Amino acid sequence: MSDRPIVILLPYLSCSGLELFGLRFAQDLLARGIPAVVAAPDDSLIAGQCYDRKIPRWEFPETKKYEPWSFPACSKMFLELEPRAVIAFRTQMMYPIHYARLRTGKRVPFFLFYRIGAGNYYRNDPIHRRLFRYLSAVVPNADHVKNKICKYWAIDSEKVVCIKSGVDTRRYRPDPALRSSLRKEIGIGEGDFLIGSTGRIHPEKGSEILLRALFASDGAAAGRKDVHLLYVGREYEPGYIDHLNSVAAQLGVAQQFHIIPFRNDIETVYSALDLFAFAVTSHETYAYVTLEAMASGVVPVVPHIGGMKEMYTDGVEGWFFEHRNTESLKKVLTKALTSSKKELVAMGGLARQRIVEKASWKAMMETYLDLFRRCGVDQV
Repeated sequence: MSDRPIVILLPYLSCSGLELFGLRFAQDLLARGIPAVVAAPDDSLIAGQCYDRKIPRWEFPETKKYEPWSFPACSKMFLELEPRAVIAFRTQMMYPIHYARLRTGKRVPFFLFYRIGAGNYYRNDPIHRRLFRYLSAVVPNADHVKNKICKYWAIDSEKVVCIKSGVDTRRYRPDPALRSSLRKEIGIGEGDFLIGSTGRIHPEKGSEILLRALFASDGAAAGRKDVHLLYVGREYEPGYIDHLNSVAAQLGVAQQFHIIPFRNDIETVYSALDLFAFAVTSHETYAYVTLEAMASGVVPVVPHIGGMKEMYTDGVEGWFFEHRNTESLKKVLTKALTSSKKELVAMGGLARQRIVEKASWKAMMETYLDLFRRCGVDQV
């Protein structure tokens, strides 16, 4: 097999769900014997993850939007790595990639795994028409986004291929031992009701909204000492976690509010939860963390918006609430908190069953590899 790699382009300092998906994708390719390289900045959280996961990395400067240095960096990447394919996750990388193709004369297959935004922007001008002509495929992970792209972008609909995200159901699964371990770590009992949320601890992820929806005087868990809330992740800027702790203290639930930093063994966290809640206010297109929770047998509560409404059936594997509607969120949380343990366990079992049947990582990867073959990527 050729040693020319598939390059996963992640030129960011952060390491959110998008980047973690790219890292997992690279790991899977390597496990299959397919050379893969992550292109990321030296001083990034991604670089640290590459080191921990033993993923080869090529230094690429941080690129937030349209920084000019990304153009020569892409050309250098084409010449030095001679990739068999390049994968990017944000549309702005189309410009330096196309420049590199023209500059080096190397017609490298290029895939856009579209994860940022919902495809709402019009991209039907002559420049984008040309760029899309040389794009092998754009791959959203929700039908909602695929439909928007086909409507607003000047791209051949056959190049828009929706591949729903998958989860490693061997890693993410119910585990009583992990449940007890995490609960002991944060100091709560087996009989306590633990609600959790993972990912960036950020205002637009609804961190404070969920806290108040539970524990304010009119909240779903007002007066209940057995209900705890756990956040796992990195704060979006220094001081925000202090702010949340201050809010919890004001609400009189400082001992029921827990925050632990990002961890690689995130499956340990899901096993300990009774409910996964995601009060995001932004127009999230798909929430990978919700799939992880479901695979772990945890009932999800997320807003009914975008691609998230494709994840499960309301009242069967989880519950939806109206986006940006705190009263609707409280109502759903109250329903969950008043359900019996038997009902929640049964619903969590259906949530896992749905992931096993419709969103396994193995099946997802086979679909991606089939797409690569159809688009002329060598030896995959």
